[in-house]
Amino acid sequence: MKVCFFGTYEKDFPSNRIVIKGLKKNNIDVIECHIPLWEKYRNKHGSFLKLSSMFKLAVGLISAYIRLGLMFFSKCRNVDVFIVGYIGQLDIFFLKVLLFFKKNKPKVLFIPLVSLYDTAIADRNLANKNNLFAKFLFYIDKFSFKIADLIVFDTNEHINYISNLFSLDKNKFERVWVGADEDIFYPKHFSPDKGINYFQPDKGGSGGVVFQVLFIGKYIPLHGLAYIIKAAKLLESEKDIKFKIIGSGQLDEEIMNLRKELNIKNIDFIDWVKYNKLIDQINKSDVVLGIFGGTNKSLRVIPNKIFHAVACRKPVITGDSHAIRELFIDKENILLCENRSSESLKNAILKLKDNSELKNKIAKNGYFLFKNNLNSEKIGKMTAETIIDLKKNN
Repeated sequence: MKVCFFGTYEKDFPSNRIVIKGLKKNNIDVIECHIPLWEKYRNKHGSFLKLSSMFKLAVGLISAYIRLGLMFFSKCRNVDVFIVGYIGQLDIFFLKVLLFFKKNKPKVLFIPLVSLYDTAIADRNLANKNNLFAKFLFYIDKFSFKIADLIVFDTNEHINYISNLFSLDKNKFERVWVGADEDIFYPKHFSPDKGINYFQPDKGGSGGVVFQVLFIGKYIPLHGLAYIIKAAKLLESEKDIKFKIIGSGQLDEEIMNLRKELNIKNIDFIDWVKYNKLIDQINKSDVVLGIFGGTNKSLRVIPNKIFHAVACRKPVITGDSHAIRELFIDKENILLCENRSSESLKNAILKLKDNSELKNKIAKNGYFLFKNNLNSEKIGKMTAETIIDLKKNN
């Protein structure tokens, strides 16, 4: 079986990296026909959609596709299945044109991770849904999904939504978890013999050990960052609880205004940390936070940060949803709280702080779930089985 991962996808984006690595671990021959483009854009939010940025992107796409076309004819021989990853809605159209010149007509597996329309318009409200740009994104999504032979999304909730939104046959979809790369995220300071993390904990102002609560992510509606900040304010009297928020993005101004309004003193705000350094931040935390925005999208996805945390053997608190319950069990391998409720999040944090037995149980079981279902080899196996089934139906 020979597979080609094709396009301008973000090479080091977690979902792309894990699929490529996992397929190789499952003895699938993977070649990459790739020209970097999306890596150049760190934040793909409001400013990214300015006319000057769009023009620059268009020029970059034309240049990339010229080089991709040349690479396709020189490199992509005897390929059984092409995979288009994140971000690939435009790539799949170009690939389909190139495949007209292929006699064996290979199948195309699309792993988009997200809908562009759902992300930019429905979730982030970057434009009105009746706006010309919104309609453009809607039809780019619709037809890119339509021309793919099979589409992979991360949860059944996500599949149900996308298939209904774009009037697509649900049989055209498969669910494969996102997972995490175990070579990047792992319990760095964990001692199996002692069953504890042995890093040197931070000290509070009074000299006591700090209970560190960590959030990593973009400032977007899905994450519900305002509820995290308000929960921190409610816990300000707990001098041994400290928050660390790593990220920036669309809601920068709103979050900074809230920070000033509440006069927050127990949160350390960090703009950016290199991807390969996030492991240190996770391992030094006591609990990692997921998403709490309660947006429609947040209720149908499981974000990368949750997989990264369980891979590091850390307990996770996140907002309840049908999607999260497809994989996790409350109070067994995760702790769920109400969405859009700072009070509920505050209580969940105190529950783990005051109950080390529950905290360790969730961390242990979450890591067990990761090792058995969510590392690159397991994700690669799920993807390989999907590819094999797709090839059989050729």
